[in-house]
Amino acid sequence: MEMSLPTLTGAPVLETQRLLLRVPSPSDFPAFLAYATSHRTAFTGGAKPEHAVFEKFASMIGHWALRGFGRFTITDRINGEALGHVGPFQLADEQLPELSWTIWSDAAEGKGIAFEAAQTVNHWLFGPMGWTEAIAEVHPDNHRSQTMARRLGGELWTDGPRAILPGGDVYRFTAQTIA
Repeated sequence: MEMSLPTLTGAPVLETQRLLLRVPSPSDFPAFLAYATSHRTAFTGGAKPEHAVFEKFASMIGHWALRGFGRFTITDRINGEALGHVGPFQLADEQLPELSWTIWSDAAEGKGIAFEAAQTVNHWLFGPMGWTEAIAEVHPDNHRSQTMARRLGGELWTDGPRAILPGGDVYRFTAQTIA
């Protein structure tokens, strides 16, 4: 007997003209694995072994159940291809939620996909979700991501809280600064 996998119900699906943003699903794992074992992770802790990639991917799905929000898989609206992930996470109650954006392949890079997806998620978070503040920690050498944080309305917060990236730059987002 073949068992069907459970799914999260009630999670939002956000749409743009080119993209569909949805909760990660098992079908996204091969694309995430290719990303997480590649050079593309240089600014997020480096390539990981497959077991660690699986745990991280599972935590992205589980975050929705634990917090009621989480990272979305960015998919091409026409062909359904998984292109990356975008959205918030919060590792501890006393920490500010953190915004993230990642494109999984070189082929999807440089097309404005991450900005389009992140801007859509941020408008949802600081709009209907009622958020007032969040951060993004960015590796000091990740100039593209720093530019993205500023384009999205993040303001450099020199003494801001660092939870996952010691020595990183912290960008603060508020409802007033969201682009």
